[in-house]
Amino acid sequence: MADLFDLASRLTCGCSVSGFEHGQEEALEYIRDKYFDEMRREPAGSYVFVRHAKKPGYPRIMFDAHMDEVGMMVTQILDDGFLRITSIGGLDTRILPAADVTIYGKETLYGVIVSTPPHLQSGDAMSLPKVDDLMIDTGLSKEKAEELIPVGTPVSYRFKLTRLQNNCICGKGFDDKICAVAGIAAIEQLINDGYGGELILLLSTKEEISRAVVAAVYELQPDYAIVSDVCCAWVPECDKDAKRKTTVGDGPEISLSAITDVRFTKRFIEFAKKNGYRHTVCVEATSTGTNANDIPLVGLGVPTLLVSVPLKNMHTYSEVVSLDDVADTAALVAGFIKELGGEHNG
Repeated sequence: MADLFDLASRLTCGCSVSGFEHGQEEALEYIRDKYFDEMRREPAGSYVFVRHAKKPGYPRIMFDAHMDEVGMMVTQILDDGFLRITSIGGLDTRILPAADVTIYGKETLYGVIVSTPPHLQSGDAMSLPKVDDLMIDTGLSKEKAEELIPVGTPVSYRFKLTRLQNNCICGKGFDDKICAVAGIAAIEQLINDGYGGELILLLSTKEEISRAVVAAVYELQPDYAIVSDVCCAWVPECDKDAKRKTTVGDGPEISLSAITDVRFTKRFIEFAKKNGYRHTVCVEATSTGTNANDIPLVGLGVPTLLVSVPLKNMHTYSEVVSLDDVADTAALVAGFIKELGGEHNG
């Protein structure tokens, strides 16, 4: 199987703040050259990778994972090189003070979000900060900051990737690039198994702020869509009676929802059960909060299912996933795609 840690590192080290995903060219070209016949960027910004069919009669199957991540944008340059910012996507403001960030200006620069020491804080210090009230310390003069960091510059959490115990890893941008890793690993497995059908990997953009996926799917019009996004994994601070019991290390979570294709999803679940793939099922009756809400209604309609990799600490610089879950997701998806192709070519 593909080196999952290496793929995660390649995909999370560059700039991919929503709307600014074009900072990933080196990683995308690596993926194209290793696994696909072509890559193109759609007008709305999404990246399409295609492995052409080697045999006739197979369905056209698309695997979607969004490649953007939450981040910030510079709104003002203050004295002494401090930067005012605003959010792009749903940032967890509890963890922002003192966070290391990367500033993608005319040069790639590093900064840190200002944090007031406890003994200088006022009485309302325990209230959550608003992103627009926070500042980034760059260490630059105002003049140099204005030269290198135009207003509108994107900012992300600083890249890091750490191995934890039990084959878990910690880093930023796993929402949703870790699911892209799973999709690439699934496609590699299909290639190695001699699968003959066309395979499409859609690394969609702007998921955290819009519905850009619709434009790409309208042009592609696949026969089936498998969407993969992260889901919130259970941690001890969660309500123990909460409906969502998925934990990191339990395998992928399959969404059972009226907004996706119920028959297609149930077939996926039955395949997982019959073949012994670790998984859990979560009911998301009328909304999944992912691209799987939109893809089913594009064009004449696309049968769509959603399979998720469990993740802790969503939208932070310390997201945690299990590479075992990523591998299980890839194996399940690859096995199911082989079955879909087999019914057309058996």
